Amino acid sequence: MQRKKVWWKRKGIMIPLGIVVLGLVAFFLFGKKGPALQNTFTVKKGEVVSEVSVTGTVVPVQNIDLAFSEGGRINHIYVGVGDKVTEGETLLTLDNSDLSAQVAQAEANVATQQANLANLEQGTRPEQIQVQRAAVAKAQQDLQNDYAGIFDILNDAYAKADDAVHNQTGPFFTNGDTPSPQLTFQISDPQVQVNVVNLRVQATNELNKWKAELAPLASDSATGTLLAALDQGQAHLSVIRSYLGSALDAVNSNSNLSDATVATYRANINVGRTNVNNSYTALSDQEQAIASQSITVQQANDQLTLDLAGSTSDQIAAQEAQVAQAKANASYAESLLAKTVLRAPFSGTVTKMNLVKGDVVAANDPAVSLIGSGKFEIEAYVAESDIAKVAIGDTATVTLDAYGNGVVFTAKVIKIDLSETVLDGVATYKTTLQFDTEDQKILPGLTANVDILNAKEESVLYVPTRDINTEGSTSTVSLVTDAKGTTKNVPIQTGLRGSDGNTEVVSGLNEGNVIISD
Repeated sequence: MQRKKVWWKRKGIMIPLGIVVLGLVAFFLFGKKGPALQNTFTVKKGEVVSEVSVTGTVVPVQNIDLAFSEGGRINHIYVGVGDKVTEGETLLTLDNSDLSAQVAQAEANVATQQANLANLEQGTRPEQIQVQRAAVAKAQQDLQNDYAGIFDILNDAYAKADDAVHNQTGPFFTNGDTPSPQLTFQISDPQVQVNVVNLRVQATNELNKWKAELAPLASDSATGTLLAALDQGQAHLSVIRSYLGSALDAVNSNSNLSDATVATYRANINVGRTNVNNSYTALSDQEQAIASQSITVQQANDQLTLDLAGSTSDQIAAQEAQVAQAKANASYAESLLAKTVLRAPFSGTVTKMNLVKGDVVAANDPAVSLIGSGKFEIEAYVAESDIAKVAIGDTATVTLDAYGNGVVFTAKVIKIDLSETVLDGVATYKTTLQFDTEDQKILPGLTANVDILNAKEESVLYVPTRDINTEGSTSTVSLVTDAKGTTKNVPIQTGLRGSDGNTEVVSGLNEGNVIISD
């Protein structure tokens, strides 16, 4: 049998009888007592910690990208990625044979000028004048021999260039010496085909011009004519070298040659390139030899002039200036040579190396990256609202996202920037921390979660900060005064306000007091 609900009706509102009864019971049970207790907190002793939490990035204590101040071709690589290096250790060198020769020449000039000064100071003997005349004659003959040698070197260079074009790479073309040479094989890259055909025409033109220039030349031609021919020969060889490089590209891009034919063509090109490169070096060496010997002749003549004239105070002073200038020239040559050597500015580890021997590197292009040895650091940015809480020497606990919260490291604040850095419209201050210990887990670039300890009080009374009511300079809490839940506001004196949500109570409460808590 279904029980009927009893309703009270008042002003058109139906009220269930059960709700009315429950209300009456609650009134008689609690209506005469104090207010019902809310959430509470028992005052106790413990630790109050004030920390500033920031996120930063792990960086090495030293980090640098090293580059050459002058461009050049990599001659030697002494280290690889991951290698440990010491301060001053040689990492890379550029091809510096010409600069080494200049240094040696400059140092020899210093020695010569110093010897000249010594002779001036001692005075000149007849025997010495005779010796110096012989030295002048020998220097002049050596120079004349160097000039005469240009003729043979140029003719040999021309023969090797002609062989490279007509013999070593001749089978590559039909109508090779015409303005419209045609390749004897197919190339998959149209641009490579255009390049090699154009350069073949240029090579033919260069050989023709070169042959015409050599026709009237003789070993006893005027020195100026021989020097001009030497420079022109180097220019001609440069064009032939470019052509041979393009020919190799063409062979490598062929689409119908057999492997055996490709191997033969490549071997022929290499023979031609080696001969042409050797010829280019020979011309360059001859030019250097003439320049060096010209200086020797001039120095010998100068010395003979000094010997014949005898020594005066003015001459000695002038020779002292020559010595100083020679030393300055030697220092300059040494500085140029030093720029071809890349050395480690500090001890550390090589982290990046994208070059191989033979690569051409431009000036100021990063060649090798290096990080310093020692403890890693953390760079973080502290908001202006918290920067007053951070000081150099503060300790910190650190976790790295890569390893989770279970792996904790310690660090110390070592530097705080004095100028602000605006990030996302907020003024921040760059703060640098250093890890206390070295650890293989710590790697550059890792994200670090940092808690910087500002202050800590131990065994002090504390209450939740949210439960403190502050008006002006007065702080109060709602103290529960009896078992009925009666409360009253009592003033307290606070101490350290922790970042953990608790605040130290200096006076006004005792351990075991109960307060109303939100």
